[in-house]
Order: sequence, then C-alpha cells, then structure tokens
Amino acid sequence: MGKKILKILGVFLLLILIVLIAAPFFLEAKIGDIIKNNVNNNVNATLDFSEANLSLVKSFPNAEVNFKDVVLINKAPFEGDTLFKANNLDLTMGIMQLFKSTGDAIAINDINLEGALVNIVVDKEENASYDIAIASETTTTAEEPTSTDGFSFDLQSYEITNSRIYYTDNSTGIAFKLDDFQHNGTGDLSLATSELDTHTNALISLEMDSVNYLNKNKIKLDALIGIDLNENKYSFLKNEALINQLPLVFDGFVKLNDTSQEVDLTFKTPSSDFKNFLGVIPEIYSKNIENVTTTGDFAVNGNFNGVVDETHIPKFHIELKSDNASFKYPDLPKAVKNVFFDVQIDNKTGIVEDTYVNINKASFMIDEDKFNLTSNITELMGN
Repeated sequence: MGKKILKILGVFLLLILIVLIAAPFFLEAKIGDIIKNNVNNNVNATLDFSEANLSLVKSFPNAEVNFKDVVLINKAPFEGDTLFKANNLDLTMGIMQLFKSTGDAIAINDINLEGALVNIVVDKEENASYDIAIASETTTTAEEPTSTDGFSFDLQSYEITNSRIYYTDNSTGIAFKLDDFQHNGTGDLSLATSELDTHTNALISLEMDSVNYLNKNKIKLDALIGIDLNENKYSFLKNEALINQLPLVFDGFVKLNDTSQEVDLTFKTPSSDFKNFLGVIPEIYSKNIENVTTTGDFAVNGNFNGVVDETHIPKFHIELKSDNASFKYPDLPKAVKNVFFDVQIDNKTGIVEDTYVNINKASFMIDEDKFNLTSNITELMGN
C-alpha cells in the first residue's frame, strides 16, 4: 500500500514538473499580448518588445515573465521619440494572473529592470513627453492596491540596474541626467500605508543655461520612505545622501494634491570637509580637485516649505557657512587661506522672482593680500 501511494505521489509530482516546463511554451504568446494590449490601451504611446519569455520554475510558486528590447515610443506632439527603452524587463506575478483574458488587470508583485533609458523632454510650449496617460472613467479607492485599468501593482520589491534617466526642459534651459543608475526598493506597496526601503547610486549631471553645475558627480541615497496612499503623502523617515563626498541628512514629506504638491523638507550636513564643498560647485569654476589640499570645514542646512503649483514654488531658506578654511591647487604658487563665508539664499513668498541672496561675509587671504565681500543680491530671475 505504501509503495502504491509513493508511486502515485511520484507520478503526480512528475506531472506537475511537466506542466511547469511545458506551460510556458503555450502561455508566452498570450501573456505578451495581454501586457502589450493593456499598456497600449491605457497610454498615448506604443509599447513593443522583441520577445517574451515565461518561467514557472525560477520564481515558483510565482511566474516570471521576461521581456527583451522593450521600447515605448511617443505619439504626437513627440511623435517617434523614445520615452523609454530597456534591455530586459522582468515581472513576477502569481501563476493565476497568466490565465486572465486580454484587457483584464494583471497584479504584479516584483519588477526588475536592466539597461533602461528614461528620456523625458519638455518642449518650449511646456508640453511634457511623459504626459501619456489616457484619462480613465473609473476611480479607485485608497484601500485598493495601486492600479490602472491594465495593471495592479501589489509590489513587494523592485530593482533598476545599469540604467539612465534624462530630463531636458527646453522651456527653462534645464538639462538633468542620471547615469549608471542603480536603485532598489522593498516594501509592501499593496497596503494603504507602508514603508519603502530604498537604496540608490548614480552619476548626476545638471546644466542650466549652458552652465554645467554638476558633471557626473557621484550620488548615493539611502532612504526609508513612509507611504500613505489615503493622503497621497510620502514622508522621508530616515535618509542619508552623499553628493560626491558631501553628506546630507534630511526629513520631511511631499504630499500630492489634485492641482498642487505640498512640500515640507529640512536638510543639513552632519559634518563635512571643505574639499567636499569644492567637489559640488560647478566644474567650470572648480576644475580638477583631486590633488587640491584643504583644511577647515563646510556646512549647509536649510528647509523648503510650501506649495508647488503653476505660479508658486516652496518658500525656502538655505545657509552655507565655512570657518577658517584653506585650499591650494598643486600648480599654483600660493594657497588661499582664512576662508570665511556666511551666505543665505531665501525665498519668503513662494514667488520665484522673490528669491534673493545675502552674502553676510565672504573673505579670504592669498599671501598677504586680504579680500572681503558683503552683498545683497535681488531679482535673480530678472533680466
């Protein structure tokens, strides 16, 4: 009797194994069509990929779908532009999601993205290439998982590797790039309130009006984010950042409203060497700092508070201070010593034109020559 039971059990397990191996060959085409149709029916863009591969073994008891050479192409007014592409996109979901009909929402648990490019463009008329969502006639409640008509995201984890994020705003002259972007996050995003533990490394570049303020500077960010889908509120609970070697800690929240965003953020440097300040000022001014010798410290702290909408930015206050610092470039005969500065950048109204800079003190010495500066700069955004 025992041998018979073992034989039946063995046959049963063999059948399961055969199904796990054979089923993907029958379901790959179907799941590829479902994903493609769900996306294309919900965005004003066209999704395509070269192939879709399904595995029921790698992530058992879940299913894993791999898409190769994924591309999302814009329609008018950015006809033909590539908004997104990736070498590989892996989606993990429950096996039963594979048996849904075309048009039914698919619940996705994990996302892995490799070799991606996100290319966002804003034209001179302030049209944005990412504004591709087709308005839905249905609404969702906060208690339900984050979803669209085509997908529901019950995410437990996600990872983005070896990717790039580019933002070019032709209306303001701002170009922002993240190269060598590595990012991962874990947390139960199927809940109305949750915590998302994220880790990010990248090379950041920033250009404004043809001036390079950052040029592939290393950044690192470890952030624990509290998510409240009922309030559309995202709180920074425990966060540490590095820009090159300049450390920053910050806390606060961002809240998304229908027509605006509320921002309340504070930040500061816990400690910093003066050389780290040289590493984050525009490359055109700092040149190569690898062999520069420095002494002294540099500190920055500030806050942003207020509403972001079509006419307002957050009110803010930023302080930059250095006390008795010095630096010397190896190819220059003299060092710059006794560097003191106390600078404040303020906006007390939320109107961008009301931003001003107070240079309360800026002084340094080269050999026996001493330089001092105080200034109050207004109308920064004027002509």
